[in-house]
Amino acid sequence: MAHEIKTPLDVARFIRDCIKGADPECAHENEDELYQKVLEEVVKGNPLAQKMAELALKTKQLDFPRWCA
Repeated sequence: MAHEIKTPLDVARFIRDCIKGADPECAHENEDELYQKVLEEVVKGNPLAQKMAELALKTKQLDFPRWCA
């Protein structure tokens, strides 16, 4: 499922819809996807990227297992 992440509101919606309450494995994958999309906006020079990154990093406060392989 492709999500457009261009604004802080997009970040908040993605967190609500794709990370909070999701299966832990999916939540972790979606968290990684969110970080990637926010970084892409930083590289593009999106003037909202700093706020987007600030919101995205708040997912680290969510309590779900994060596995690394």
